[in-house]
Amino acid sequence: MNYLLKPFYFLDTMISIIGAGNVGSSAAFNILRFRISDVVLIDIVEDLAHGEALDMIQSAPAIEFDGKIEGTNDFSAMEGSEIVIIIAGEGRKQGITRLDLMNKNAKIVRSVVKEVVRFAPNCKLMIVTNPVDVMTYIAYKESGFERNRVFGMGNILDTLRFRSYIAMELEVSREDIRALVIGEHGDSMVPLVNYTSVSGIPITDLLTKGQIKKIVNLTRTSGSDVIKLKGSTTYAPAAVIAIMSDAIIRGRNRVMGVSTYLQGEYGFSDVSIGVPVILGRNGIERILELELRPETKKRFEKSVLIIKDSIKKLK
Repeated sequence: MNYLLKPFYFLDTMISIIGAGNVGSSAAFNILRFRISDVVLIDIVEDLAHGEALDMIQSAPAIEFDGKIEGTNDFSAMEGSEIVIIIAGEGRKQGITRLDLMNKNAKIVRSVVKEVVRFAPNCKLMIVTNPVDVMTYIAYKESGFERNRVFGMGNILDTLRFRSYIAMELEVSREDIRALVIGEHGDSMVPLVNYTSVSGIPITDLLTKGQIKKIVNLTRTSGSDVIKLKGSTTYAPAAVIAIMSDAIIRGRNRVMGVSTYLQGEYGFSDVSIGVPVILGRNGIERILELELRPETKKRFEKSVLIIKDSIKKLK
């Protein structure tokens, strides 16, 4: 009996993850662990996705999950997926920026999107491959999907890091921190200090300007800091993928910073970049336009121009 293809019980939804490396497999396990959806894990490396799925099946009794876990190198297995998540591509290494990966990963994303359009034309398409804002732009253009169905993970991860550093500085629970980051998922990201609070208390009332500046800088370098220490980031991006998937599958309408294609919002068009949205059953339910302070607006404009310049250099 092929236990990968004949599980005992199927949930009502399916999520396909393309790329069975550390982030993809960890994200798949989180989705299973929180019973968000059945999962199909796809990778072109023969037996990698199959092996990861088998490993998860063996853990399923411990997490009390009876749904479908399939690993394959066959793109047709994504048929019927509610969400397709593209993680395939070369990851960041020490000394390499997200934008350095652009043209190599652009080829991979273009080829994968063609398979998504072929086999899962009604899905919501989540992009994780770096540089995520540029890859989201490519996926939107290549897929022909409505823009609410194509979005990139990035600023939610930045926000988790921002919240973590604030909690560490104040020695309070991370759960009580509310924050938002917009802009590029990269060095020009814009943590919104004036929209950040601890149980409703503005952080400007609790931290000095010097402390806030230190936290913002740590947030911007946090991904690189992890890569220097262990070679890659895994758990935080995998957790974010599960959070986003949960918001969509369960229609939770969560407010999150998500890379999306702009059509005049914030004064910009023809670019994908992180802005606050309501994420729900239809993908991006609505883009939220905030009134940005002059200095914050300048930083956001600089971030947009960096992404636009990168798009011009695409091959």
